[in-house]
Amino acid sequence: MYDLIIRGGTVVDGTGAPRYQADVAIKGDKITCIAPHIEEKGAREIDAKGQVVSPGFIDYHSHSDNSILLGPDGYNYLEQGVTTEITGQCGTAPAPSYTGSLQEEKEILTPEKFAEVEKACDSYTSFIDYVSHMELGNNMAFYIGQGNVRGRVMGFDDSLPTKEQLEEMKAWVRQAMECGYLGMTTGLVYAPSVYAGEEELVELAKVVSEYGGSYASHIRGEADNVVESVEEAIRVGEKAGIPVVISHLKVIGKQNEGLSEKVLQVIEDANARGVKVRADQYPYLAGSAPFISCIPPKFHVGGVEKLVENLKDPEFRKKVTYSIENEYQEFASNLVDAGFEGTLMAGCAKTPQYVGKTIAQIAEKEGKDPWDVCYDLLIANDGMAQGIYFNQNESDMMRIIAHPYVMGGSDWSNYQTHLDRDKVGGGHPRGTSTFITRLALLRDHGLQTLEQAVHSVTGLPAEMSGIDGIGCLKEGAHADICVFDYAALGADSDYLHPFRKNRGLSYVVVNGKVAVENGEYNGVKNGRVLKKAPKA
Repeated sequence: MYDLIIRGGTVVDGTGAPRYQADVAIKGDKITCIAPHIEEKGAREIDAKGQVVSPGFIDYHSHSDNSILLGPDGYNYLEQGVTTEITGQCGTAPAPSYTGSLQEEKEILTPEKFAEVEKACDSYTSFIDYVSHMELGNNMAFYIGQGNVRGRVMGFDDSLPTKEQLEEMKAWVRQAMECGYLGMTTGLVYAPSVYAGEEELVELAKVVSEYGGSYASHIRGEADNVVESVEEAIRVGEKAGIPVVISHLKVIGKQNEGLSEKVLQVIEDANARGVKVRADQYPYLAGSAPFISCIPPKFHVGGVEKLVENLKDPEFRKKVTYSIENEYQEFASNLVDAGFEGTLMAGCAKTPQYVGKTIAQIAEKEGKDPWDVCYDLLIANDGMAQGIYFNQNESDMMRIIAHPYVMGGSDWSNYQTHLDRDKVGGGHPRGTSTFITRLALLRDHGLQTLEQAVHSVTGLPAEMSGIDGIGCLKEGAHADICVFDYAALGADSDYLHPFRKNRGLSYVVVNGKVAVENGEYNGVKNGRVLKKAPKA
């Protein structure tokens, strides 16, 4: 007897091959049989007639490596079909920790629990050991956050590393790759990652190359300089001899509408000359990032605490405002491209009255200059706040989502189960609905076939990750499976109501156990830590 049989569904196996009708049988954590009709019985059986049976979706751009330390169950990913999250993106991760890097955990956790987490995040080996013993809602795989490596060795110093410092950073990268990390990421608009030059990144990427890993980059700019920034990321991978992923590919600014065509051509040209380049994307016109990242990196030297203290000085504020308004070519702040009317507060724990309101709305209500609202908000929250920025063009988003080299990526993190699905603010719809929205857009606009759309969130990211046994429905593969009504797929979440449920997703299986039934998470935690396969 099998443990689980999914009967009569339309199998879309994740490879891009044509769909077919079949039963899928599971024993333990593996798919053991796929056949037109399986005579043997299952301890549990799911009727999937009229529905699609696909591999579990793979989110290539998650930040849940930090949030899992706070104890969430990841229901928001499971309820959009995500069975594996690829984390450690944008150069930011829990390990190795450095001064100020675990501030959110320190604010939220008890002193005893924080001491435990701090010890776990001291190195890559201690972190992997710690999370491997956690109960996880879905599978987790990890990238090296280059910002952590630089922060551990150099702090918030913007100078070039010495030979000794570079060797120390390379040793950290080597330790992570030995632990089964997938490669290295950068966040080249965030301090301290931003302070690294191209050649420094190449030297670290060469260590990644020794282990057959890849390089994923939040590039130096996504507005006027997006083309040049994509080219830099490709150069780093090309010089090191490793594949490249452009993180949350987008074009920012109305003045740049249409640049996605040139960006995608740069990616295609790189692939044509033998450099494997892919991208991930979330299907929304508003992005999100720490609010403090709106301030140019040159003011972050010395760290967040120093920057927040400096913001209390009126003269320092004038310098920051001048730089944001007049030095756009040096640093494109989200506050410029979105404006105060298009900057919505998603999270600011110490001023919760601002969540779900724009900077313009706060300024009008309080009778304050919008710039002072920004700086006062950062001071009140010790620099820890999250903004949503309406700064992208629909035509570029749609061109990118349709491209065969583009994968799905939420650019968000795990939530704890939210009982109030209509709660206002406090998140982003990409945290609950990225994959449902992606498939629905591709379907409704006729941009990809069902097989192509499923491949973009299963087989394609699995191939880039280097992890065996995920992203495909075949005998012997991990039993990570989605069952959904393709015609009914849709999202009801929005920017003010980011926790609302999705439509059309029926079941999600993680390593052989059902974790979502009738579209709702059932409390099962059967995820595990996944590691990259050894270099061939």
